[in-house]
Order: sequence, then structure tokens, then C-alpha cells
Amino acid sequence: MQEITSRTSRGESGAEARSEAVPKLAELYRLLLDHRSLDDVAHGLVRWASDFLAEHELSCGIAVQRPRRPILTAASDGATEQLMSAWLSREGSPLRSVLSESVSVIGPDGDGHHSGDGHHSGDGHRETGSPGELLMALPIRLEDEGSAALVLLGQAPGPDTHSILGAVGECRRGVAWTLRLAARYAHQAELAEHRAAAMENRTIIDLAIGVVMGQNRCSPEEAFEILKRASNARNRKLSEVAKGVVSSVTSSEVETKFDV
Repeated sequence: MQEITSRTSRGESGAEARSEAVPKLAELYRLLLDHRSLDDVAHGLVRWASDFLAEHELSCGIAVQRPRRPILTAASDGATEQLMSAWLSREGSPLRSVLSESVSVIGPDGDGHHSGDGHHSGDGHRETGSPGELLMALPIRLEDEGSAALVLLGQAPGPDTHSILGAVGECRRGVAWTLRLAARYAHQAELAEHRAAAMENRTIIDLAIGVVMGQNRCSPEEAFEILKRASNARNRKLSEVAKGVVSSVTSSEVETKFDV
């Protein structure tokens, strides 16, 4: 059995999520409610996917790639985790292709299960191992340029593949729906944290400007330039220098906390 690849566009994945029912929706709602972080959701999802596909004895893994963040991975067992780690360690691996190019990979697994290394046959197709074992790596598009992959490992189903492919399709829809919501929530939470941090920094800098103005009898612009020069000279963030200036004129701990 040889590897089969196909591309999935963003539009197609979004339409799939809207037009087809998500399986076991109540369970997935509960999973989202019980897990706050995207990492926890991913680990909960691999357990859910393993249970969903228990009849077919498939091991499950999930990888999530978001801009400017390390790739997040979760796996139902050590062998799947090892394979995903090996794939992510090298460019051009099946998992890298799934995440970066939305290419579905369906093929045999064997040597790749342990080492992540495939080889090429004479006709140009990349083979991933012995014909008795199955590998699937399926793309899931996320918002904000993010992407994810559902990795499934197990025994090849034989001539009648309709049952396993139908179950995998349902599982993928459930995983995709849940990951999109979890990633959206994580993005909004991170934006709120960044806004709160920016407000705290702005407040402490404004307080420091007032202190410098009083000490040097200068304008706000001149006080800000003094803080900037001190920041550059000490190779420290402007907010850190500002906090030191404010702390120097008060015995109380400086706090500028905002609820998010």
C-alpha cells in the first residue's frame, strides 16, 4: 500500500464543519468546559478520539501549529508521540506537510512508526512502512493562519474500508470543531492578557514621567526622553526602569493590575 496525498483548502474545511453534523456534541461541549487551555483540550481530544475509534483499534495524535508559537502535540500512547516527535524534527516529513500544506497522508506505517523515516519506491511514491499497518495524517484548518493535524495509527482494514473511513471522517469533524473553538478562545484570552500588560506598562510609565518631571522640573516629553536614555543605557525594558523610578519615591509596592 502506498501513500496517498490530497489537498484540503480553507474553504472546504470550513464548509465541511458547517454542513456536516458534529458527532457526540454533548461530550465535546463537556470537554471544552472541563479544559481551559488549548494544550489541555488537545490532550482531552486524543483520549476522546481513541474512545470514539476504539472499535478500529487506532492510536491517535494531534498537532497544533499557531503563528509565533511552538507546535503543540498530544498523543494517546508513547509510540504515536515518538513518531510525531520524529516527524516534527525534520523538514518535509508527512506531519510537516499536513501542517504547512494541508496535504492529507494515508499510507502504510511500519518503520515510520518507530523512527519517522520513510523511503522512496522506484515509482516515486514515498512509502512509510509495511503493508499490514496503516497511517493517516489529516489536516484541520484553524483561524488566524493556524493549522492542526489528526494522526491515526493502526492495522490496515483490508478490502472493506468504508466502515473505518466513515468513523475516521466523523472523528475528524469532532476534533476539528473542538480545536477551532479552543484555538479561538485561546487567541482571545492571549489578546486580553496582552492588552492588560500594555495598560499596566503604560500606567507605570506615566507615573514615572510624573516623578521625573517633579525631580527635574521638565516637560513630559523631556521626562520621557530621560527614561528612554536610562532604559537604553541599562539595557532594560522601559517599564522596568519606570517601575524602579516610582519605587524610589514610595515605600509601598507599586501595583497596576487590571482584570481581564
